[in-house]
Amino acid sequence: MHKLFLALPAIVLFAAASLSAVGQPSPAPAKPGAEYIITVIPYYGPEKIWAKFSPFVDYLKRATGLPWELKLYHNHEAVLDGLCRGEVAFALLGPVPLGRALDQCNAGITVVALGRDGKPFYRSVIVTGDAAVRSLADLQGKRLALYKGSTAAHIIPLKMLRDSGIAEAGLEPVFYESQDRIMNALLARDASGAGVKETLYLKFKGEQLRALKTSGPLPGFAVAAAPGTRPAAVKRLADALTALDPRTNPRDRQLMQDWDDEIRNGFILPPAEFRGSVLNILSVYREIMHEDR
Repeated sequence: MHKLFLALPAIVLFAAASLSAVGQPSPAPAKPGAEYIITVIPYYGPEKIWAKFSPFVDYLKRATGLPWELKLYHNHEAVLDGLCRGEVAFALLGPVPLGRALDQCNAGITVVALGRDGKPFYRSVIVTGDAAVRSLADLQGKRLALYKGSTAAHIIPLKMLRDSGIAEAGLEPVFYESQDRIMNALLARDASGAGVKETLYLKFKGEQLRALKTSGPLPGFAVAAAPGTRPAAVKRLADALTALDPRTNPRDRQLMQDWDDEIRNGFILPPAEFRGSVLNILSVYREIMHEDR
């Protein structure tokens, strides 16, 4: 970790412990010096997040003339704690952590990332490469590759199976550290089925993989604002990101070509139904993870 900090001086690494007390963090305004600090939910390792998101932060610096910094945390709990306590002003979050931030400290939704189709929603899909698996029912007793806590690669696949009458007790779930590793397991036939994001499945569609079931539209990634963040700071960020139009502007498309897949297709202000859809996903998450309220 020390070597990473020295090699990447522009990034602020923060090794934060998980919440030590049961309960919700108290909402707090962004702390002095934190107004232009953004974090990213750790769905990659820190080196890959740095590589994917440093061009994004560089753009924010140029577009706003402000000293933006990227601050990394080691797990979801620490990210939510940092956002709700005002250690960072903004966080790029997937739908479940975003729902938790809305629930825990009434965080705001600044902008929503678009998919390749220009919409702020995506789909989860249960796929197989096993010739013996022709339906969801055929997955019973077989290895199912998942990414623990992921909306697309854990929560929604299990919900689809449950709604189809297939209980978790009849499955053999195997958890991997990323959706890329899930696909590797499928291609190596180390798993008979898997839950992944539809866009990832489509990249491998020619590899003898088949979709067994596809979900309805799911809310994608969004940038959340810490409670108490100044409206002027929120507007500066929103204006800088919604000004990008990679679908029709070649210069923006070239600028964003090395950004992460979750953010390279542009941003919009949150649609009216987006918050409700996020909270619905949070409810499904709690159902699948057996969380009591």
